[in-house]
Amino acid sequence: MGHPETSHADRVAIIERHVAGEGLREIANSMRFNYYTIRHWWRNYQEKGWSSLEPRRKGPPQMGLLGQFSPLTKYVLLRLKRQHPGWGVDKLLLELKRRPSLKGQRLPKRSAAASYLAQFGSRLNRPRRLPTKRPQGMPLRASEPHQCWQIDFKGEETVAGCQLIVAPLMVCDEASGAPLGGFMHTVRAKGRRTGLTVPVVQQDLRQAFAQWGLPDAIRLDRDPLLVGSTRLQWPGTLLLWLIGLGITPIINRAYRPTDNAIVERNHWTWELHVLLEQVYQNQTEIQQATDQDFADRRNELPSLHPGCQKRPPIVAYPTLKEKRRPYTLAQETTYFDLKRVDHYLSQWEWQRTVDSTGKISLADRNYPVGRSFRRQIVKIHFDMETRQFVCHHVAGHELTRWTIHEVSQDYILGIEQTRL
Repeated sequence: MGHPETSHADRVAIIERHVAGEGLREIANSMRFNYYTIRHWWRNYQEKGWSSLEPRRKGPPQMGLLGQFSPLTKYVLLRLKRQHPGWGVDKLLLELKRRPSLKGQRLPKRSAAASYLAQFGSRLNRPRRLPTKRPQGMPLRASEPHQCWQIDFKGEETVAGCQLIVAPLMVCDEASGAPLGGFMHTVRAKGRRTGLTVPVVQQDLRQAFAQWGLPDAIRLDRDPLLVGSTRLQWPGTLLLWLIGLGITPIINRAYRPTDNAIVERNHWTWELHVLLEQVYQNQTEIQQATDQDFADRRNELPSLHPGCQKRPPIVAYPTLKEKRRPYTLAQETTYFDLKRVDHYLSQWEWQRTVDSTGKISLADRNYPVGRSFRRQIVKIHFDMETRQFVCHHVAGHELTRWTIHEVSQDYILGIEQTRL
């Protein structure tokens, strides 16, 4: 009896979940496979071990499904499916009838066409992203000043007068709602933030740290510039920098701007107070107006933040003026602890599928594993003792190791880029 197409990652997941205690039917329902498919791979594993899960050479047989049809018919059917992955069998057969090149050719029935396409499995379907294990952050909500900051880039705005397009990075205190810093950056066009890099964000935050001290945590959204990857597949340089400084990064839920409500509200207030109906000659004037507005809102203007009770934040929260932890740029290397970074990285685990050349991708770079492991999944973790990334076979034995310079202290602090 045949079994539906399963990838190597699917088979490994079946075994690992069943070994962990999940029932076969539970796994079948969760993964949307037939129960007998799940049982088939479990029995294979019991008899032959991990090697029984490895993928076999793909490709349809020379004879069999659609073997009696014209090669051109099979070619056009497969090409149409690759070009239009959302088309069903009925739509594909309709298009085959319309093809002048197939006029007079015998066309397959619906079931035969469906069976033929099913042989190509994952090559016709969008592959599912392999899961990445990462640290689970605590959903902290601050009750004291500088316990947690919220940071976010304001959407690009065109400034009257100079016609500059600015994309400011805003920093707000979560407990008091006070705006702590707004750092103006110009971009060439809306939707294009070329020039805004991690070192630029680090420089902004260093200014905020020098004025207000180091916070306990920073809440940020899933902007790839801030977290490294929208889907959190790799910890970006900024996250590792914050971890090394003893700052806990709190990453908001996807598509939930309300998680960053303080700084999101600040965007709107800044636009009303600083940009609306105002004309500026250059970026310096915009920055000066922003700094003055933020100072007024912290020290003079009543705040609608619940904890302020219509008082200025600095009055409602006198400790806003005090630093929880001191910071100076000259002593940053003293505050930075690479062991924190190593412990954080050790909590991650990556899964990758080895490509046709025997390589995998990690941190936007390809690394060799071996052509003998093509189309198999492998697991990668960080070894704290050697500071290397270790690639393992699913059976547990080590395949290879790599040193990735993006996790070195000089790279994270920006010292390496400064030397170049």
